[in-house]
Amino acid sequence: MSIHESSPNKSTTYRAICGEKQALEISPVQVLDELEQQLTNLQTNTLIFIQRFVPDIFFSQPQHERLQQLMNRFHESQDNQQLLSREEQQELEELPEAELAAATARARKILANLKNQEI
Repeated sequence: MSIHESSPNKSTTYRAICGEKQALEISPVQVLDELEQQLTNLQTNTLIFIQRFVPDIFFSQPQHERLQQLMNRFHESQDNQQLLSREEQQELEELPEAELAAATARARKILANLKNQEI
């Protein structure tokens, strides 16, 4: 899994995760190269999907916008040593779960499309 992250100084970093291994770099290519160096020969035959985290039929525009708002609120509250409201915290837990379900649905759709094509 590769994750786009923003640091407090607004620079962009990318995190790639494979099991217990992780890498953090400034570009998607660098982070995948770094992670690949950590993997054994048995782990290097990997199919990579890049999700741009934009709204689609599986995770809607309102969901996407709300998740961004809540993440911004979360970072602000951390900086100010405050807590999110119970409702915001619950939403912040539920929306990533919905995005994970959306990612699973996307993967199933890709797999179904691949099965329907001749290779």
